[in-house]
Parts: sequence; structure tokens; C-alpha cells
Amino acid sequence: MALRQEGRTAVAVTRALADAADLSADVSRLLGELEAPQATPARQLAAMAAFDRRLFERAGDVITLVREAGRTEPELAAFYREVRADADGVRVRMFSSWPAGVFRSGQDVRSATDVYAALCTIDVYDVLTAETLARELLA
Repeated sequence: MALRQEGRTAVAVTRALADAADLSADVSRLLGELEAPQATPARQLAAMAAFDRRLFERAGDVITLVREAGRTEPELAAFYREVRADADGVRVRMFSSWPAGVFRSGQDVRSATDVYAALCTIDVYDVLTAETLARELLA
């Protein structure tokens, strides 16, 4: 019983951290940019990527911690999957609202969502900022 309670407490704390991370990345700014009258698909895509960057800058360690803890804690693994699925759902809704012909040939909403999810991750962010940036810019 005590272990189950500890697990629920850990998930509750993790949810609170995730909510705080979303707020620190400025969800209201993202929504404003996505819904702006001048919001083209390119601008909306840039707004989503900028939100992810802010999220990774401010809460990348939390994201990594939750993912890694999920390897041994089923409740945290489920929470991580739920958050990822929610984010994919937002992308699907956004991409589905775009006019026909906006995607490159061979791309559709599902494949665009998959490409976005693969490129905009904490792991890619870490590699690009910690390794690639120095390698590409410094002698």
C-alpha cells in the first residue's frame, strides 16, 4: 500500500512539474501565435518549434528525468506517453487545419506529425546545442 501511494505521489509531483514547465515555456504566447490572423503554416510551424525550444531550455532536465524514470516506474512511463500523445494530437489538429497542397509531395498530416516529433525532441535539442553548435562554429 505504501509503495502504491509513493508511486501516485511521484506521478502527482511529476504532473505538477510538467504543468510548470509548460507555463514557463509560455503556452499563452504559443496560442496567440498559432491563432494570429497573419499565422501562415510556416509561421505556425516556427511558433511550435520556438515553444519546444523554450520548453527544452527551461525544463529539458525534467523531461529527461521523467522519460528515464519511466523505464522503471510504469506510472511515469504512462504519463510520459500521455504527454507525448497529447503533443502529437495538437500537431495533428494544427496540421489538419492547413490548406491542401501545403505539404511537400508525399507528405501528409500523419507523416508531418512523425517528422516533427522526431526532430523536435529533447535529445535532438541537446545534441544540437551541446555538441553540434560548438563543432560547427568553433575552430
